[in-house]
Amino acid sequence: MKRLLFIMTLLCSSTTWAQRINVSGTVSGPDGRIEKVSVREIDSEHRIYNNSKTDRNGLFSFRVRDLQHSLQFYAPGYRTLTHKMLGAKSFKVTMEKRRTSPYAATAKVILKSEHLFCGHYMGEVVRRQGWIEKMCDTLFAIILPVEMERPVDEYPVGRQAIVLDELGHQVMQLENVVDAYPLAGDPDDVSQSCLAQSYKGDDYVPGAGDAGQGLFAYPHFQISRAQLEQLCSKPSLLGRLAVDTYRATNYWNFFPTDRTTELFQKALEK
Repeated sequence: MKRLLFIMTLLCSSTTWAQRINVSGTVSGPDGRIEKVSVREIDSEHRIYNNSKTDRNGLFSFRVRDLQHSLQFYAPGYRTLTHKMLGAKSFKVTMEKRRTSPYAATAKVILKSEHLFCGHYMGEVVRRQGWIEKMCDTLFAIILPVEMERPVDEYPVGRQAIVLDELGHQVMQLENVVDAYPLAGDPDDVSQSCLAQSYKGDDYVPGAGDAGQGLFAYPHFQISRAQLEQLCSKPSLLGRLAVDTYRATNYWNFFPTDRTTELFQKALEK
């Protein structure tokens, strides 16, 4: 009986392995092939099934469970890429380098306050920490925690914060100048070193972290001294700050509190 069970188990295992399909390919970047890229098989729920790494020539080859799943490529210094297999078995993948501000490594948090902005999201009043960093004498950055839906997401350069007046007219547009990896934890309890890690991301692994734990990215919205002075001199201009949260149809709507312009002025004086 034991022998029969052993044979049946072996046959089942062999059948399961036989159903797996080998995929292979190359991973390149702007400077050529990339080694030690993490390659993962993930499904639509972002569950990980199998994984491998590229060799010194940027080559990878491993068995996957389903050719309708996706391959996810991650390497420090590059933007995480998710590529649907769609039945294919061979791939040539090109990864983009992550973009960061030359000031991000040296910028100093000069103001952190829960009163910088409050707002409404999905019908609920939300109050979260906001930061202002001084990048240089003429440039600042407003940092607001943006909740990410999935652990594989990154908040990329180019996303925007739109300042609207009380009538809904656009006053100014602030560009996010740093690719930001999501961090797990409480968005109101983040240190300056955590902010740096959000931009650097050397130890970030897509999909890591406890299930159900909040993930927040910290985009670096650039604002000039002249723009801050404009908002301080005309508080009525600051009717709303709409922050794109990686989903094109949803926005955080941060409405300034009575202390907003006071804090902006304080940042200018530091």
